[in-house]
Amino acid sequence: MATLTTVALHLRGTHWETPSLVQAGWVERPYDLAPQETGFVALHLWSVGDVNGPPVPDRYLVDMGLPETQAESIRICERYIRPAIDASRAAGLPIFHVEPYNIARQYDSHRYLLDDDELPGAARAQNGTVRSANPGWQWERAERTHGRGYQEWDGWENMRIAASCESEADDQVIVTGRQLDRICRRRGIKNLVYTGFATNMCIMHSAAATVEMLGYGYKIFLIREATLAVEYPETWAARLVTQTALKEFQLKIGDTVGFEQYMAACATVAAARQHAG
Repeated sequence: MATLTTVALHLRGTHWETPSLVQAGWVERPYDLAPQETGFVALHLWSVGDVNGPPVPDRYLVDMGLPETQAESIRICERYIRPAIDASRAAGLPIFHVEPYNIARQYDSHRYLLDDDELPGAARAQNGTVRSANPGWQWERAERTHGRGYQEWDGWENMRIAASCESEADDQVIVTGRQLDRICRRRGIKNLVYTGFATNMCIMHSAAATVEMLGYGYKIFLIREATLAVEYPETWAARLVTQTALKEFQLKIGDTVGFEQYMAACATVAAARQHAG
């Protein structure tokens, strides 16, 4: 089987550009990425409400929040993220599953190049507890948002990666951005294509998410159809939060790409690999 190809992964990215204030606007730009320098990231595909996970709780706001958005995230996993994973794998891209430790620890690969000081609680033990300006407020604020007692919800221990997108033998489960950076540098990866949830929160600001990896200098892409924000009753129908989050991403972080175009780009690379092999 061929592992390298000279055929580029040709993406059409969309971002905000400011050549001058009067000319600022949305730009579509072609990118010819080396497949061997590009990785595919599936971030926070939690199994809440899925066949292999806990049911959506009626007392707590967890994962995607509303039952409608939770169901939609599972549909997006099946309709867009699973096919994108398969297409990326066929094109020779490594698959990275970024998950919080309670999920990641269920997969053997999560310890690869993960330092002990990156495990939960290690940094706190080293640095001590930061004195709160308002003792108890963080806990009170969190329970106000998510529901009282949400941290004791038994579903946290029963979550896995969504069934349609489960990690496979050659995939890598990631816990921290430092770990992902080590692995990418060892493999010569310079570009990361993201999918997953939630666009306005974890996709941007969680460990090994787009803001952190941009800080390491990676070119960052996000498949538009393969993500969803946490929406609210008044924003759900028009996906207002998702659309706003995508625009923020295009302004501050990287380029979004369309699902069909990404699939076609992967198919071209996969065909070249098959021919070469």
